[in-house]
Amino acid sequence: MSQAFQKILCPIDFDENSMAALDLACRIAVQSKASIRLLHVLPLPANAAEIGPVPLEPYGVFERDARMKLEQVVTQRVPADLPCEVETSAGGPAQAIVAAQEKYGIDLVVMATHGRKRSAVGHFFLGSVAERVVRESRCPVLVVPPK
Repeated sequence: MSQAFQKILCPIDFDENSMAALDLACRIAVQSKASIRLLHVLPLPANAAEIGPVPLEPYGVFERDARMKLEQVVTQRVPADLPCEVETSAGGPAQAIVAAQEKYGIDLVVMATHGRKRSAVGHFFLGSVAERVVRESRCPVLVVPPK
């Protein structure tokens, strides 16, 4: 019998919601004997997110800060015996999450949703990161609602 999940991706934006998703991702990873990859996506200026993931050269300082924060999160919240890698990317969050999923052969994404209330028109045009990942993902996506 094969493992249910081998590679879990957990997008992190350092808020309470994404930390709750990380805690759940860690529990699943421990139970499944899976590895986990944390991803933080650096935001781009308005309208630039439509170009997808981009190289981080212009974002060197921000990328270093984000990587340091990710490493700190690993130290504080990820069990020491759980294989864990960290990654930063720049671009639209949904695109970067789906790209990482495909690049690393991820078989489960565990992510937070912020549960922001929007008008129907705003939701139609903007959508949400979690909804877009669910639509475009080629593996299961476990969405953790806000507490």
